[in-house]
Amino acid sequence: MSVNVLDVLLAGALAGLSWTCSVVHYPLLSDLHQLGSGSIHFQRHINRIFPLVGILMAAELMVAAWLCWADGSTGSMASLGLVLLIWAVTGLFAAPVHQLLVEERATPKDIAKLLRAHHFRTGCWTLRCGLAAIGSSV
Repeated sequence: MSVNVLDVLLAGALAGLSWTCSVVHYPLLSDLHQLGSGSIHFQRHINRIFPLVGILMAAELMVAAWLCWADGSTGSMASLGLVLLIWAVTGLFAAPVHQLLVEERATPKDIAKLLRAHHFRTGCWTLRCGLAAIGSSV
């Protein structure tokens, strides 16, 4: 399997997973939080999704970095830039709110921040999926 095909598969998997979380998981967890019963469910969500997301994101970063190093094209640099942006948004905005949810200290404002961060990441992954697909066909 070529590195470009792997890049498309990783970008597509993460975009699809992110869309699923946007449409299904985060709205349900937000509802649970409003009802005051979300912390246990949110911790279970984190425990179950982290191995999948963590492995995919780490692989995506390595493949995007490799492609950028190997060809140095504008498309591969933009793609790597999106991956790094996703990591930054995850670390600076999403992860801290996840911790607040687990600790039952999240406010509605925190939930809104998490959803904005997540939707931004979903957009980045969707765009990256397109960039990876275009890059693999050239």
